[in-house]
Amino acid sequence: MDNHQSSQIRTLSYEENEDHPVFGTLVEQILHLLNSRLSFSDILIHQNSPLLLRQPKGLVAVTDSPITREELEEFFEVVEPNWRERIQDRAFDRSIDLHTARIRANCFTFQGKKRLGCVIRRFPKEPHAMAQLGLRANEQKFSKLTSGLVLIIGDTCQGKSTTIASMLDEINKTRSGHIITIEDPVETLIPQRRCIVTQREVGFDGDVESFYLGALDALRERPDVIVIGEIRDAQTAQEALALAESGPLVLATLHARSTELGLQKMLRMLGNSEPQQQALAHALRGVLCQALLPSVEGNRYHLATECLTMNPEVARLIENGSINAIRDWMETKGGEGCHTMNAALRVLLGEGKIAAEDARNATTDRLGLAV
Repeated sequence: MDNHQSSQIRTLSYEENEDHPVFGTLVEQILHLLNSRLSFSDILIHQNSPLLLRQPKGLVAVTDSPITREELEEFFEVVEPNWRERIQDRAFDRSIDLHTARIRANCFTFQGKKRLGCVIRRFPKEPHAMAQLGLRANEQKFSKLTSGLVLIIGDTCQGKSTTIASMLDEINKTRSGHIITIEDPVETLIPQRRCIVTQREVGFDGDVESFYLGALDALRERPDVIVIGEIRDAQTAQEALALAESGPLVLATLHARSTELGLQKMLRMLGNSEPQQQALAHALRGVLCQALLPSVEGNRYHLATECLTMNPEVARLIENGSINAIRDWMETKGGEGCHTMNAALRVLLGEGKIAAEDARNATTDRLGLAV
């Protein structure tokens, strides 16, 4: 987008833009966007290009005015005073409170370090109520658990962290205890209500070097609830399972597109041995798979979920390593607290909230969806 005149990305109209402060500092422009009524998940900033927003239906430019290197450097100073040193090796993440908003900024160079760039994700200042997110009653019951493992799975940017923050806040409101989160970076801040909340950031200059070491530390910190921001490797998977077996409730996210793919990935990291299958079947309490879909109007996202709540039949399938059979079981038998992604998509389609093409893109079973 060096030459914005040739760009095919649409620019917001004056009415949509609510008199955006083109001549303000970059921080002022970002704050205006964060506090506006515009629907977007991210702000994308490239040196010498206009500000871009990622909206439900795609990218849109805020104005025709390009952001200069000086403006980006000034913003980087706010995010990380040592940014020049940090950005030499690779991109870096920072979560900060920017006056009235909380953001995560990923700052980077590109084109051989000639240009600067940044992607900003905004987070709610406080967690949303679970019902407000669109979670069903049976999914909200995960917050009532006191032990075991709950996996929140989905592709990147599908609202997994937002769901966990809402679950934690519900726990925080309804019972007393110690909540420990291990995040990269710390996103939504959980206010202290009935629980004491310890939010630890992963990174060489954070609170702990890795998710695995944070999980290893957690048991000695007398937790009632532990959040592992992402299970990325075998060590973290094994420690998450060990923590769930030892007493606390463990909430963990995993990148996967469906329930069975998530469970296959988890077992693969655990070693795919019979003892590990049995251990997972015993410790697992449920799997929640999420997808965010744009509304038909393109002005918001709708949450579609797939939910697996443990019962003896599902436990036996996991113990036997018959993960592929779980899909058939969910579709033919199901059970209390269980539903497929296709079932959720059909409801949203029936209500006219989402388009058929977006539903087809979200499902891992297009033939079963049949729209």
